[in-house]
Amino acid sequence: MSKSYLPDWQRREWLKRGISAATLSLLASSGLLLPRRVLAAYWPSPAFNADAVEDVLLALMGQADVADSREVYFEKGKPADFVTDGRSVSVAVNASLSNPERLAIVVDNHPNPLVMSMDLSPSVRLPLRTRIKVAEGESTVRAIIRADGQLYQTSQTVRVYVGGVE
Repeated sequence: MSKSYLPDWQRREWLKRGISAATLSLLASSGLLLPRRVLAAYWPSPAFNADAVEDVLLALMGQADVADSREVYFEKGKPADFVTDGRSVSVAVNASLSNPERLAIVVDNHPNPLVMSMDLSPSVRLPLRTRIKVAEGESTVRAIIRADGQLYQTSQTVRVYVGGVE
């Protein structure tokens, strides 16, 4: 007779955890499991760390020539002209472009102008609704969409009374 200190179900649970940890450590040490490869295939850190809108566009979209277009627009009231709290500003971007490839939301008066970036697939349907942080004071919120190799934008000035960004 063998003396068992753990019930069968606990022993099985510890065995599963041990095998899982050993497998993960083996994959990580062999280079097959890298956090960047697993979590995000492409992270545009130069664009998120840029100080100016033009630098963001060059790093993210590959060009900085943007045309104002009626084909890209904010839905009515999103963002609002006057916002009391900049920690949560509602934004809704819509477009009537045929082949949108990438969407970026950029705020001029912001420590990091690129607030959001998203690659769009053909199955994505606009409008896209999100919430962003905007600094206190007057800022221009821009939505920029790349479609068929060209950049289209719409912009709206937002006045924030209590800032959400330091």
